[in-house]
Amino acid sequence: MDIKSYILETPNPIMKELIGLKEVCEFIREKDDFTVVGHYDADGITASGIAGLFLKRLGKRFSIHNTKYPEKGKMREIHDWGDNFIFVDLGSGQLHVLEEELADRQFCIIDHHKPHNETTRPQANPHLSGIDGVNSVSGAGMAYLVGRELSKKNTDLAKLAIVGAIGDMQDVDSGKLIGLNKEILKDGEDCGEVRARKDLTLFGRHSRPLTQFLSYSADPFLPGLTANEESCRDFLHNLGIPLKTGERWNYYIDLDESQKKRIVSGLYVYGKQHGVPEDALKRLVGDVYEFPKELERTELRDAKEFSTLLNACGRHDKTEIGVRVCMGDRDKAYIEAKALLQLHRKLLRDGIEWAQENVIDEYKSMYVIDAGAKIKDTLIGVIAGMLYGTNVIRNDKPVIAVTVNDEGELKISGRGTMHLVRKGLDLGDVMKTVAEKLGGEGGGHNVAAGARVSPKQKKEFLDNLDRAIGEQMKR
Repeated sequence: MDIKSYILETPNPIMKELIGLKEVCEFIREKDDFTVVGHYDADGITASGIAGLFLKRLGKRFSIHNTKYPEKGKMREIHDWGDNFIFVDLGSGQLHVLEEELADRQFCIIDHHKPHNETTRPQANPHLSGIDGVNSVSGAGMAYLVGRELSKKNTDLAKLAIVGAIGDMQDVDSGKLIGLNKEILKDGEDCGEVRARKDLTLFGRHSRPLTQFLSYSADPFLPGLTANEESCRDFLHNLGIPLKTGERWNYYIDLDESQKKRIVSGLYVYGKQHGVPEDALKRLVGDVYEFPKELERTELRDAKEFSTLLNACGRHDKTEIGVRVCMGDRDKAYIEAKALLQLHRKLLRDGIEWAQENVIDEYKSMYVIDAGAKIKDTLIGVIAGMLYGTNVIRNDKPVIAVTVNDEGELKISGRGTMHLVRKGLDLGDVMKTVAEKLGGEGGGHNVAAGARVSPKQKKEFLDNLDRAIGEQMKR
């Protein structure tokens, strides 16, 4: 490939608004033999896949690694991975660690988390330009914008950026993608990779027969239907929805518009009768994002399902499988990812059921669920957020979930709502401040964040966190 003809000479007008984008692109053009380090969630995996694809198209050598966070204690391992690093969907919140531990290495950062320090290293981050990194653009979106700046031929990667944004739940507050995500969506639509429309938002529209489609619903949790296929069959039968056409099981996508409307209306009435929160019921219908060039009746056809597939890989320490799927492997990697997804969905349902059956402590400014070692630390944050879709907690306070990770550290995951953020909540800031005062680490977004401290500090951490959140909300 002719690199000169590949690189886009005239930047897109949108890119001129993003501070650091030009410097990151220059770093990538000038160097070779990269180590891409990405976060381990769906957004980080798609960001890693996008970076891998645009580096491959540039003819660059590279390797990809994913991690939870570049912690100080693990930096020696990262340090030895290479000489030229590209951090995607992380790095801005850990600048002090990177500057100290990688002082003799070259690196750039492509991230959407709020920077906590200044740096002279190349950094593409929307916050530097006054653009929101919570709802406007994800880590994958920033990686896409770098790729598009490098070449117009990379607009087909908009599909993966949409997967990352949905995986980062950037559509939840408004029910659709906004800001830079909307611009990226238009790129995907223009090149035929993405199609957006209004529909039922439950997981499995493309990939599961109707009874499993309903019984696997965990967001929102549907009491009596979730994890109960017999009840789901009765529910569909009472609505007059056929489960089969001939010998073939029907999927939601096989139904006509009148049948789909019956399911939506039936679920809303059922949810009202069984105490599902109104906010969760309103999210039953929203914008959905589909990929018409992907295989029919698979998770790859829908952004929400695709992102959950990748999230399963990350949460079960198999990020390399998700990255390979993002980079086009539809054989071995996709089969392995589907097996991880099946396990992931089961563990999420088990976790929600455990939370419903156990005590959730109500503090002055937050709800706390202490799972001990009952729930895997990589799943506890997801489950915490899903509790808003049950009748276990109200949406008037953030929910803080506590578990113990494999290293014996206390892992704290916090989830809020955008309504709480508008009232002053910033979980990323408060988690970082409280954890660091106790010698731990913390950070994240205003609506979702985490921290790690010693188990001996649990009570002190939670008490301090409760006070700090209360002070935020008062302000």
